[in-house]
Amino acid sequence: MELINILLSYPAVQFLISVVEILGPLVFLFFIGVTIVSLTRGSYIKMSFWTDWVEFLKIKGYESGKIEKKWALTAKKLESDNPADWKLAIIEAESLLEGVLARMGFGGESFGERLKKVKEEQLPSLNNVIQAHQVRNNIVHDPDYRLDIGEAGKALAAYEKALKELDVL
Repeated sequence: MELINILLSYPAVQFLISVVEILGPLVFLFFIGVTIVSLTRGSYIKMSFWTDWVEFLKIKGYESGKIEKKWALTAKKLESDNPADWKLAIIEAESLLEGVLARMGFGGESFGERLKKVKEEQLPSLNNVIQAHQVRNNIVHDPDYRLDIGEAGKALAAYEKALKELDVL
């Protein structure tokens, strides 16, 4: 015990203790700050933690606002007189639904594979979406495919209903 008292009485040791007393809390605050910045900017934490909180507070999906904006732009293309805009609207609508299904955990290489994993209890308009997907495949794989406004409207309505059933619109 006396050895400790003798060591603590040295001026160099007292100086070192005072430096640790001053710098200790500063180093602690620095690492707390680094931790907070990492939590808010890190992609994994953002996707797993912050999205859950936002969904809990909003009672809607994390990116539902972005999806609603994209959908509005997509649906507006149907107002055009140009059949190419109608085709683009259908392709964009399927892409939007595919992204939602992927984020919901329905795996697969393509939209068709994801649709096979969805049950009709999860998506009541599944049959309509499958028909809209066939229209989209015709558009993509056949450059001479003629699309009329009625068929385009029906396909977009199927995608819209599916997005509403999944609570993103």
